[in-house]
Amino acid sequence: MRFGILSDTHGQTELVKKAVTIFERAEIQEFIHCGDVGTKEIVSLLAKFPGHYVLGNTDTSSLKSWVTEFRQTYYGNVGIISREGRRIAFLHGDDWRTFDDLLYRQHFDLICYGHEHQFSWRIENETRILNPGGFTRTTPSVVTLDLPQLSIQKYVL
Repeated sequence: MRFGILSDTHGQTELVKKAVTIFERAEIQEFIHCGDVGTKEIVSLLAKFPGHYVLGNTDTSSLKSWVTEFRQTYYGNVGIISREGRRIAFLHGDDWRTFDDLLYRQHFDLICYGHEHQFSWRIENETRILNPGGFTRTTPSVVTLDLPQLSIQKYVL
């Protein structure tokens, strides 16, 4: 199974169109958005795939209605899914207490987060941790994730 992972799109529609093309070519089945979506158009562009969204620190309460309008899944501050025998948590990353709780008090195979706008892939406390990067203040990037292997591929937009 293949996921697309992205974060901090901040309304950058042209870059999201490039991300959608990458996700189509990679044949993802689902995607995770780690917050700071920006606009309803971003949700619309990504609606080609089943999607999972969490609230970012710059998102408004409108995000929930946009996500549900396009038949995607909205989780609030923290999302948790299980696929291919792997437990995955995702959040925006601006609340480090919540991040630490997920990492040290619960067991996940992978935690995805955003907020920092910088790509990061590491292992801590036997958990893989991924920040796919952002679309502003950095070289824009997205990631594909293969399950159950937990292998990734980074794409620069």
